[in-house]
Amino acid sequence: MAGPFVYIGTYKIKEGKLEVAKRSLRRLVEVVEGQEPRLIAFNVYFNEAGTTVGIVQVHPDPASMETHMKVISEHVSDAFSYLDTEVSEQVYGAPSDALAAMLRAYADPNAVTTLLPLHEAGFTRAAFD
Repeated sequence: MAGPFVYIGTYKIKEGKLEVAKRSLRRLVEVVEGQEPRLIAFNVYFNEAGTTVGIVQVHPDPASMETHMKVISEHVSDAFSYLDTEVSEQVYGAPSDALAAMLRAYADPNAVTTLLPLHEAGFTRAAFD
């Protein structure tokens, strides 16, 4: 049973760069929303101290995540102006070989990576209040 493809990345923010990170990520969300109609959810969360950001993505399938990686590729260099290191990466669903290569290319080698490729059960709601 194939479920959605979910990616969660957690990153440290460079000292003094919280406002830059917030502005840049709001712009990125606008780009993603406008260019990726298949993407189910794309959400950015900060910790209360403003030192860590998490990005949660829910895609209908790995192909949607591949599209996402291509869309954001021109924005990745900007992220290094405010992101320090990747803390962790969680991947739920089986990435294609091409997507796995893309994820490896961007991954911090010191980040904790969790890959859970086998979807056993669950559901996705189309909308909520």
